[in-house]
Amino acid sequence: MHLNILLDKIKEKAVNDETFRKRIIAAYEGKNPIVEFCAECNKAGIDIYPMDIADADESVYAAMRRSTNGGGENSPHLSWEDNIFGEFIEELKNI
Repeated sequence: MHLNILLDKIKEKAVNDETFRKRIIAAYEGKNPIVEFCAECNKAGIDIYPMDIADADESVYAAMRRSTNGGGENSPHLSWEDNIFGEFIEELKNI
């Protein structure tokens, strides 16, 4: 399943279940945030894994590199990466 669909399911559950929302926000502040986040989601019946999140960040970064100055190895170093996971957690904190 595409990561955006999974995140939409997680967000919907977080909006309707305050306990779940607090648990996944707390997981973000844990020792292994992505692993703990995924474990909480899996307990809630939403199958998401650390590689789903890592792959999404890598794909976005690779697309950005390809889109700058013709892409490839000659593209300039980008000083930031899209952090889908961090942005998602920040959005949940503001619900």
